[in-house]
Amino acid sequence: HFVPVPPTRPKLWKLPGGFRVRAMPFSASCLACEHVDTGEENFEQQQLPRDRKAGGAGQRAAAGGAEGPNSLSERSRLQEFVKDFAKCALRGINCEVVDGGSGSLFSAFYMVDAALMKLTLRRSQPQANQDGVFRELDMDRIRDVLDFDAAKSQLPEAVLRAVEGGGMKERLLVLSFSDGTPAAFLLEGSAVDRDRFMMCVKILRLFAQTHGSGNTNG
Repeated sequence: HFVPVPPTRPKLWKLPGGFRVRAMPFSASCLACEHVDTGEENFEQQQLPRDRKAGGAGQRAAAGGAEGPNSLSERSRLQEFVKDFAKCALRGINCEVVDGGSGSLFSAFYMVDAALMKLTLRRSQPQANQDGVFRELDMDRIRDVLDFDAAKSQLPEAVLRAVEGGGMKERLLVLSFSDGTPAAFLLEGSAVDRDRFMMCVKILRLFAQTHGSGNTNG
C-alpha cells in the first residue's frame, strides 16, 4: 500500500549547460512503501552512462574536449542527480496522467523497476473496474521526451483541450516511442520537475538501450 509522504522544500541544483532543476529527496515527492524494495540495493551497483552521451546539457558540458576537474565534477553531480531521481522513482513519484484518447485527467504515480528497463504509470485510486497499472512502458523504446512547446504540433486534440488553463501546459511531458507505441502524456508537479524528468529519463533511456537484453543494434 502506497501513501504520499509529507513534502519538504527540495533544493535547487545547477547542472551542466545552465540547467536548474529541483533535487527531489524521497520525502519530497516519492511515495512511502511498507516494504522497501530490495532492488534499491541492486540499483546502487548500476553504472549509468556518462552525461556526454545523454544529449542536451551533457553534450554542452563535454564540448570543451579534454576533461578537467570541473567537467569531472559536473559529470559526477549529474550522475548523482540521476541516481537520486531513479531511486525515488523506484518508490513511485506523484504525477497526473492524461489519457491520450479521451483527454481524461487522473491522479497517478510513475515508477521504474530495479533494472531500469520499465517505466510504469499507475493510477493512484483505481476504480473497481480498473487495473491499477495504466501503462507499462519500455525505457529502451522511448524515442523522445518533450515539453508542451516542442510537442504541441503533434498533440491529440483531446490532450490539447485537457491541458488548457491552470498552468498545466508548462507541466506537460510527452513520451514518444520508436516502435509505434502510442505516446504517453503526464503532468509533473511543476516546470522544474518537468525539466528534471526530461533530463533524467533521457539518460535512463540510454542506459536501457545499452544494457537491455533485447538490444540487438549495439
